[in-house]
Order: sequence, then structure tokens, then C-alpha cells
Amino acid sequence: MVLSYKIIMIRKITLLFLLILPLIGFSQQESYYSLYRYNMNVINPAFAGADAANMLSFTSRSQWASVQDAPRTLAFAYSSARENNVGLGLSVVSDKVFVEQQTFAYVDFSYKLQMSGESILFLGLKAGGNFYSSDPTELTTYSPVGDPSKVSLSKFNPNVGAGAYFKATNYWISFSIPRLFNVNRENDNLAITAKDRVHTYLGAGVDLPVSSGLYLKPSLMLRKVKGLPTTADITAMVSWQNQFDVGLSVRTNSSMALMTVVALGMFDIGYAYETPTDNGLSQLNLRTHELVFRIKLGQGDQSSKEGPESPE
Repeated sequence: MVLSYKIIMIRKITLLFLLILPLIGFSQQESYYSLYRYNMNVINPAFAGADAANMLSFTSRSQWASVQDAPRTLAFAYSSARENNVGLGLSVVSDKVFVEQQTFAYVDFSYKLQMSGESILFLGLKAGGNFYSSDPTELTTYSPVGDPSKVSLSKFNPNVGAGAYFKATNYWISFSIPRLFNVNRENDNLAITAKDRVHTYLGAGVDLPVSSGLYLKPSLMLRKVKGLPTTADITAMVSWQNQFDVGLSVRTNSSMALMTVVALGMFDIGYAYETPTDNGLSQLNLRTHELVFRIKLGQGDQSSKEGPESPE
């Protein structure tokens, strides 16, 4: 009798925990990028027009590629340097994981301020929103009774963002908040709500000449969102004549990545192979592949020779 009572109590506590968990749970909302230096428009509007007269970038990221319905991200960004110190851009990011699909679409605007010497400060604004949809109706259940919580959802959440980007001869600093406001994803009549939370990014990097044609490019990107610990991407790249880069990136308490970028004229091609650093997860074959393809048309503002990108 005592044993049966303990089993019943354990089951009740477990059920209670499962019911409460969605109310207090937090998880990754926006994609991480190993090669963030090559698609900065996605997170910082101030980067529009800062690196080339016209630039197109495409990013494909398959997170945990061996897992069915794992996160998959496709990102497209375009930026252009215009007259009167103005830069314009467009960024579209499509995120799909399990039954959720969201697409961030934003227009970017930047303004260039010439500082002392060859230093330049870019200030930027984003305007757009997130097209969010979720379809749990096709999920398999083991109950003959329909689940009233399985309701399809489609919603558009407008938002704005801001950023600043400082570029000098051999170093750069970036600060941005791509979305300034928290917005609910679900309808107000649902008992449990999820929010698109504010994400803050702070990054910096330096290009150090080691010898003729050889550069060392360390960089750091901090990311903060409410409910999760601050994440730091620590990256070290070695570059040969700014045409062939190879390096290593470590994301605190998460993963590490091997990366390489090749510059072929006006084209840049980058690849990152990422694997978890946690011993428990490393046994699950959770590998992530990230591919970046970038096209530069024109040199844009070349007041400083180095920046967050690998110039030609």
C-alpha cells in the first residue's frame, strides 16, 4: 500500500511539473550564426551600405541536421550605399522548426557620420515585422477525443529596430537591437502566450597584421535576451591576403565551430561546421551546417581598409 501510494504521488507530481513547465519555459527564439560577420545586415541596420556599393548575401543554416524537423534558417540580405551619406538595405530571414514557421522581413536605413581620421560611425534603423504561423493540427495524438489546444495560428507582428556600427582602420564595434518591442505571438484568448522578446547584440573585432599578407582576426559577439544567460561567440580567424580565412569559434556553454571563407573576386563563400560542446549532447550527433554566399558589386565606402568583413 505504501509503495502504491508513493507511485501515485510521483505520477501526480510529474504531471503537475509537465503542466507548469510551458508557463515558465524559455527557449531559443532567433537563429544563432557562426558566420555572423558575413551577414551583419540581419542583426544591425547600421551596416547597410558600410562595406560595398551594393552587396547581396545568402545564408543557409541547418541546425542539428540529423534530427527530423530540426531548426532550419534561410536568410537573405541586400544593402546599398547611396548619395548624401545614406545606406539602404533589405533583410529577410525564414525560420522553420517543427510545426512553427516565422519570417522576419525588414527594410534598413543607415546614415554615415565621418569621424576623426579614417573612422566612420554608421547609425541605422529597421522597420518591418514578423510573419508567424503554427499548425499543430497534424500532430499525432493517442486520444480519441480532439485536443482543443490544437489550433492553427497565423499572425503578423510589426516592429522596429536600431543599431550603430563604428568602423576604423583595423577594428570595428557593433551594437544593435533588431526588434525594440516585445510582442505576443499567440492570440489574446489563449491561456499560454509566447513572445518575440527583445534581443541585444554587442560585437567587436580587430584585424592584426602578423606578417606580409597574413592577418589575425579575433572577434567577439555578445547576445542578451530576457530569460536566458548572456551568450558570447568568441572567434579567431587567420587570413591570408584577405582571400582565404580559416578559424575557430566557441559559443559559451553551447558549441564550437570550424569555419572557412574564400574570396573569389567579387564573390565570398563561407562554410561553418558546428558541434555541441556539452558531453551529453555530443553523443547525439547534433551537427550543424552553415553556408554563406556573398556578392559584392562596387567598393562602396573604403575610408577604412579593414572592417567586420574580409575586404578584397
